[in-house]
Amino acid sequence: MFGFGKKIEKDPKKALDNADKAINSGVSGFLTKTFMGQDFVDQTNASLNMAKNYTDTSNLNQTGMGGTAEVLSIEDTGALINFNPVVRMKLRITPQFGPVFESTSETAVSKIAIPRVGDKINIKYNPANTSQVLVV
Repeated sequence: MFGFGKKIEKDPKKALDNADKAINSGVSGFLTKTFMGQDFVDQTNASLNMAKNYTDTSNLNQTGMGGTAEVLSIEDTGALINFNPVVRMKLRITPQFGPVFESTSETAVSKIAIPRVGDKINIKYNPANTSQVLVV
């Protein structure tokens, strides 16, 4: 009933899906909306979506296509992941193979090495979804 004796989920994607179900469906979703309000639910959903996006891009280090990128613009989103800022960057990406293209993505960057406009950075990206970019 209260989660006692439940197995702790170690897969981050499944844990995020479970949290999404708890907030948005069933009795717990109804009670959350009733007592905490729709603004709380909206903020929680935004945080869950950001976490889902971060878990999608975290495996790009192993599976992503490499390349370099020139930072065309950068802005702070106000969010933090592991105390590192999440920024929205417009990039001109030069892949190892293929033509140059532009992409806009939100990604966490090191707070001690935040890119600036004009910087050339090493990245990995998802060729199926070029907005998924990881700064390496």
